[in-house]
Amino acid sequence: MNINDLKYYVLLSTEKNFSKVAQRYSVSQPTISAAVKRLETAFGSQLLVRGNPHQAITLTTAGRQLLVHAREILYHYQLAFREIENSQRQHLVVGMPPIIETNYFPAVAKQLSPDDLNHIETVEEGSLSALRDLKSGQLDASFLGYVDEVVDSELVVDEFDQQPFSVIVARDSPFAGRTAISFRQLKNEPFILFNNNFVHDRVFHTLAQQSHIRPQVIFRSSEAQSIVNLVASGIGVSLLTQAVKIDNPDVVALRLTDSPQPVFKIGLAYRKSTIFGKDQRQVLIRMKRSLGL
Repeated sequence: MNINDLKYYVLLSTEKNFSKVAQRYSVSQPTISAAVKRLETAFGSQLLVRGNPHQAITLTTAGRQLLVHAREILYHYQLAFREIENSQRQHLVVGMPPIIETNYFPAVAKQLSPDDLNHIETVEEGSLSALRDLKSGQLDASFLGYVDEVVDSELVVDEFDQQPFSVIVARDSPFAGRTAISFRQLKNEPFILFNNNFVHDRVFHTLAQQSHIRPQVIFRSSEAQSIVNLVASGIGVSLLTQAVKIDNPDVVALRLTDSPQPVFKIGLAYRKSTIFGKDQRQVLIRMKRSLGL
């Protein structure tokens, strides 16, 4: 089977137009038609229903079934290329969400040798982006922050810590005299949050929905310290995991009373299919050991 035939077929299922697929891949329209014919011959089934030139094509039941597998085949095909290419290099490319880089990685780095650190290449991004890049093969491994368990048969996720969430307010806020607060009591407060690709955003929306409120988000950042500084200035309040160490005396952290209580979990993840190179494997083993895994 020609892998290009599957590439053409998957795009054709979206575009529903032979000429558009041909144009995208810079080939002739008969090339796309021949690819579909080869697939239909190979599987002994009609895959497409071709209308007149002015009608979009539709997939048959067999065609929809092939599409499911074609996407999976192409995913693993591309992943194989990346994993083989990655195994040739000496560096371990690790996703590093900013919260984990600031609050956890220094303790890990302290237990690694200079040579180990020299073999680690970090990519700073939020956990949601890191999870996507790990699955696509852009990363060899990644630290992740998550609330719901990462259920994925292709990944190993080793959890090594978990922390609750707190609401942080300025020292001169009317709420500062409290030790705890419900999320509903913040319905009129302006929020300063992490960007959308951080788990905090999901937790914020879950709590808002659970409390039947729609608080306003006035600013977003990818830096925890920036969020803390803005809160300290009295600009708004924020929702932060206690994994973030707050040293600013002008900020007060309040315990959330909501139930169920969201918990921020921290883990190290990698793909089950990856065959690490010798240097990569040794660095990963030492990182896990430093985390007590």
